[in-house]
Amino acid sequence: MEYAKRIDIFKGFLTVQMIFAHCIQFYTDLEKNTVALHLSEYINLTTFSGFLFCFGYASYLAYFRKERREASRRLLGNAGKMLTAYYISCFCYAIFVEKLPLRADKAGELLTLKRLAGWSEFLFSFALVMIMELLLFPLFTEKKKWGIPTVMAAAVFVCFLPHREVGSVVGSLIGGYGGTLFPVVPYSVYLAAGVWFARKKTGFRKSIFAVALAGTAWHVIDYIWISGRQPSRFPLSFSYLVGAAFFLYLYYLLAVALEEKTDVLFVRCFINAGRNSLFYLLVSNLIIFSVKASVFHRKSMLYSLGLFFIILMVVGYLKQIVRGDGRKRSNVLKS
Repeated sequence: MEYAKRIDIFKGFLTVQMIFAHCIQFYTDLEKNTVALHLSEYINLTTFSGFLFCFGYASYLAYFRKERREASRRLLGNAGKMLTAYYISCFCYAIFVEKLPLRADKAGELLTLKRLAGWSEFLFSFALVMIMELLLFPLFTEKKKWGIPTVMAAAVFVCFLPHREVGSVVGSLIGGYGGTLFPVVPYSVYLAAGVWFARKKTGFRKSIFAVALAGTAWHVIDYIWISGRQPSRFPLSFSYLVGAAFFLYLYYLLAVALEEKTDVLFVRCFINAGRNSLFYLLVSNLIIFSVKASVFHRKSMLYSLGLFFIILMVVGYLKQIVRGDGRKRSNVLKS
């Protein structure tokens, strides 16, 4: 599919970053290691926004050039996959990290989404993105010329609404107080941007460069001179929302530059991670949570870095043998 390779590379960047962030958040003392803390904050700033951009770009290529009826089954199927991945990660976190007892009421809280388990909330929001794309399908098609600006305007508007105490589902839609929530409506400014980039086959443009730079500059201004600290992530503030813009545009331009260099090993690695991002994120979470439940770990940056590389190798190997097994079965069936 045209221009899909660049977005696979882009998603690969984000996937590897997120796994690294999870490793240092679990196995490095961020209060004592300021380098690790700033790395974690930077990755947090860019990953969810970046994934929404990639979803928008890929969705335009896969869905929004088709009729709604034709695309709806695949969108619902992907939402189901994301939700299943969330429940797997959610229960593993609750069992291994929170030491969840085997009780129906505790399990029921997770099953009914009364609360979202740690380091898994983003997967639930990914599922909501698919549902939102289906519900707002006409706005993302070329038939509605005003659709993309409308989505972006609504996303920014939601950031300025008064924040209230909310439940996990409402919070994952529009944000608010109530825990670690990734609200898909305000973050959909990046989803809409991804659709627009794919539609226009955009590369480097001075106007986009300036807008992206202005967004990140506002974040820095707020951080240093207005708030004096990191702009609010939970609940989501406008400053935090726009802070990733310039970095993500640089990632996109780098991915464009690398998309014809698939003969280079590290580019192929990023493409593989991007194409299988859900597999990488889910399996890495399971490894991180299960190791945390053991005594086979320590708090250090070196340990975090080592575990990060081991996770990448293990997940890559698992993906390889699963594919290899599939090819062998198909050959047996053909014979």
